[in-house]
Amino acid sequence: MLFLRNNLLVAIVDRGHAERFFAIAKKEGAGGGTIFPAKGTATNSILAALGLGDKSKEVVLILLDDDTAYRIFNAVRSEDRIQGVLALLTNEEEKDMDCKWKMITVIVNTGYADDIMDAARKAGATGGTVTHARGTGTAEDAHFLGVTIVPEKEMIMILAESDKSQAIIDAISNLECLDEPGIGIIYTNDVKEFRNLNSKKR
Repeated sequence: MLFLRNNLLVAIVDRGHAERFFAIAKKEGAGGGTIFPAKGTATNSILAALGLGDKSKEVVLILLDDDTAYRIFNAVRSEDRIQGVLALLTNEEEKDMDCKWKMITVIVNTGYADDIMDAARKAGATGGTVTHARGTGTAEDAHFLGVTIVPEKEMIMILAESDKSQAIIDAISNLECLDEPGIGIIYTNDVKEFRNLNSKKR
């Protein structure tokens, strides 16, 4: 059975911290989640500010309700050993909700993450997180659509201030290397809440 929730909690933490994070989340009422490896792309100056960097990361995804999300936020922030960031994404349209942050997600064929991050930084992004995935296209899909489906994918997640998000999206969308049909997609989510888990910056 699939359980529908309106919020997606995204935690980007240092490698080795995801299991500890999820143990805390489960204690606060989370029913389940997904953990996968990734790589940070922030510069050293951004690393100092956000607890992110060009090193191994883990991403935790959990679907949950508001009350559980905020219990997890508070519980995890008191855990000094977990470094990273938390973002609560929503698909709800809440009246008068002023989202200061956007999560920009780009899913493309493997090999374009560096170009995408270069363009995003020039447009105001401070960094991103890259993970590897695979597409679901089959040989029949490729033949039917008339394009080559590359199964290996890269997913780039960029947490950006709302007033910079459109410029970042435009910069990525205008890359010549992404002109090929079927090469990827880009979408955004409102970030309902954002918290820094870097204890040094509390």
